[in-house]
Order: sequence, then C-alpha cells, then structure tokens
Amino acid sequence: AILAQVNSGLVSPQPALDPSPRAITMAAPGAMFGAAHVVVRVAGARCASRYDQRSFGACVGSVLSRGYLSSARSSPPTWPNYSLYLVTDDAYLDDKFLAKIEAGLEGGVTAVQLRLKHVSTAEYVRWGEEVRRLTRIAGVPLIVDDRLDVALAVDADGLHVGGDDLPWRAARRLLGPDRILGCSTYGRADLVREALSPEVRADNLGSGAIFGSPTKQSSVPKGVEHLGPLRKVVLEEAAGRSVPIIAIGGVGLESAAACIRSGADGIAAVSALLQHEDAEGTKRAAQAMRAAIEEALSGRPE
Repeated sequence: AILAQVNSGLVSPQPALDPSPRAITMAAPGAMFGAAHVVVRVAGARCASRYDQRSFGACVGSVLSRGYLSSARSSPPTWPNYSLYLVTDDAYLDDKFLAKIEAGLEGGVTAVQLRLKHVSTAEYVRWGEEVRRLTRIAGVPLIVDDRLDVALAVDADGLHVGGDDLPWRAARRLLGPDRILGCSTYGRADLVREALSPEVRADNLGSGAIFGSPTKQSSVPKGVEHLGPLRKVVLEEAAGRSVPIIAIGGVGLESAAACIRSGADGIAAVSALLQHEDAEGTKRAAQAMRAAIEEALSGRPE
C-alpha cells in the first residue's frame, strides 16, 4: 500500500498500517531505490533517536500512521522572504551553533537553510528539530538542503536541491505542491528553465557562485555581473510568477547591496553570519546585512 501510493504521487499513506517490523519490511521490498527508499528513510530518521525507548518497527509504523509524510504543514510561518537567507555548514557545528542561529534570527535573518553534509541521518534530524523550533518561534521558514527524508521527518517548510541531488521533478512530486522547493541554477539558463517547468515549479532559485567560498571550494565564481542576465531569463520563464533569485557564494556585508542592485532578491550567507566568535557577533552581522539589503531593495526600480 505504501509503495502504491508513493509511486502514484500520493505521499501520505493510509493510517491503517501494521506497525510490526516484518510488515514494514514486507511493505517496502524495493526500498533501496526510488520513492520507497524515501519512505523508509523518512520514517527511520524520525525514529532513530527513539530507538532505546520503543521498538523501531512500532515507531516507524506510528510515524507513518500519523501522516508525517503528508505534504500539509501545520502552523506555517508567514513567508517567503529570502532577503537574508542563513545557510549553515558543518564547519560551524559546535556548542554555539543553535545560539548563533537564534541570534541571526533576532538580527533579521528571514529564512534558514539547514545544510549539513557530514552528519548521520539521526544527527541531521536532531539538529533539524532544534532549528525548526527556533524558526517557528521567529516565524520564518526552515529549508533542509538535499535531504528530502530529513525535511519531511522534521516537518520543515521546504527543501533545497542542487544539480547532483534528488532529481527536481521527483523532489516536487514527493514534497508536494505546498512546501517550498528551491533549486540551485549555477547561473545556467537551461537549469532555470527546468526549475520553472510545470513539473518542478521552484519557489526560489540559487544563483551561480558570486565569489569563491570556503564552504564550497569547487564553485566557479561568476561575479555579480551574471545576476542581471539571470534575472532576465527568470522573468521570461516564470510565466508571471514571482520567483526570487538568491545570490550565494562568499557574499558578505560589503557585497550584499551590489548583488541586490545587480538583480538578486536576497542574499544567502554562511560564513558572513556564522564565522563570529559568539552569538552577539552573528546578531550584529545580521542586523548590518539586513539593513544594507533593505536599503538596496528600496532603491531598486519596480
């Protein structure tokens, strides 16, 4: 029943499920590939931290039966506003991580992307639940990078995918129409067209790398100059929809306004916000960047 619904695009399974480990295993014999793999990983991720409290099988069955795979969100924040988009990185995953995110939100961060490349699924979920608590209090969206299973497990507001991640059409089908889907375009017109196709309908687009970045050393810088042509392609392909462009790649306070004036609608910041010694430094950086971004946005022609 699970496989039939997922493969047909109905992500939320029927509530009447046998929660026994054997039943769950039999329900997804092809769980090493395709949509069934997502189902198993979502439920498993949700239960990983509870393994010592009750049987894994019963937990997975309970997760599925309560509809954690549904595309519907509960109490969604008022969004989207991507003007100052905080993106995390494993390099800053320490005892100040949550305090810095909270401080960034207090300083004016309008969206948070949880991007962790070197943690286990269980750890990703635990961090996701903690960050989700902060973003819900602040009323801003939480986006999970790459991992659809984690996004659904923590009831995030959306998912961000790059060119080598889950295929974008599959991501939208499994994510559902109501959650945020962001796509990295790397400044390429062909990827913009794919992201804005009816089967994907991306809600926001990442630019090509503006500058070199210590968190993505393989990125090829394209400078602020590519934002104008990128914006033109987006306007042509968006069919009247408002699809924000988010400038990413080594952007800080000194370059944020230039990115906005060149065509970006928001700034994704990693090191510029998280590199500071303490949370107060993150808050001050967020306040300064948000002020510069808003000033640039207000001076841009409609």
